[in-house]
Amino acid sequence: MEPDRAAVSLGAPLDLRFRFDVLPDLADGPGDDYRVFVHFLDDREQILWTEDHDPPVPTSQWTAGQPIEYSRRVKIPMYPYIGDSMIAAGLYSPRDGTRLPLAGNDLGQMGYDVASIRLEPQHESSFVTYGEGWYEAEFSADGRRQWRWTTGRGVLSFRNPNRDSRFVVEFDGRADVFEPPQRLSIIIGDRTIEESEVDTTEVVYLTCDIAASDLGSEDIVSLELRVDRTFTPADIDEGAPDERELGVRVFYTYFEPL
Repeated sequence: MEPDRAAVSLGAPLDLRFRFDVLPDLADGPGDDYRVFVHFLDDREQILWTEDHDPPVPTSQWTAGQPIEYSRRVKIPMYPYIGDSMIAAGLYSPRDGTRLPLAGNDLGQMGYDVASIRLEPQHESSFVTYGEGWYEAEFSADGRRQWRWTTGRGVLSFRNPNRDSRFVVEFDGRADVFEPPQRLSIIIGDRTIEESEVDTTEVVYLTCDIAASDLGSEDIVSLELRVDRTFTPADIDEGAPDERELGVRVFYTYFEPL
């Protein structure tokens, strides 16, 4: 496994590159469908959090000599820990928990040391305030996902770091409603920093690099997510009681100085 950076702040996104090499002398692949477990450990090798998932190609389809490579984005939780974190990974059966032996540095119970990162505190500019144009937070039935809808414009505020920065937003929209698609603009003051067509109902992850000059000279920056058109669920979905004016549904935002 290869993280895309050696140090990452709490709350920030982290891209992980996975690679499994199936031994060439293995007659068959693993046979069963195993899940990948990913455990982030503290400096005492205690689990901080987990990022278990199914690989994009089921392990029952792996064949001898085949490299399995894929990337996965995780979001670092706001966990009360700062310092070095070892990442342990492996494969386990979701039926009975049996773990598959792999080649590597076994930390015990077939959990393997695959990478390490350093967890750092958030920069003060990463504390974002939701201002005008946002509805209250909503949650999925299992409580694992949270989102907020915008109106035609949703305003975020944060302290100006006075240096080049990066803003990321994870969102979706109702591409099935609009023709042509909505356009989402990221605006600071009178400057349009980024534009994106909302042309899919899938979740979109948008990364926007912002020059220090585009942040302006004020201590507090107001960043606006603006859509060119909105919709009302009650007008388009038969029987829907929701009469709100909605823009896009935002799952995650993060701002960090570079």
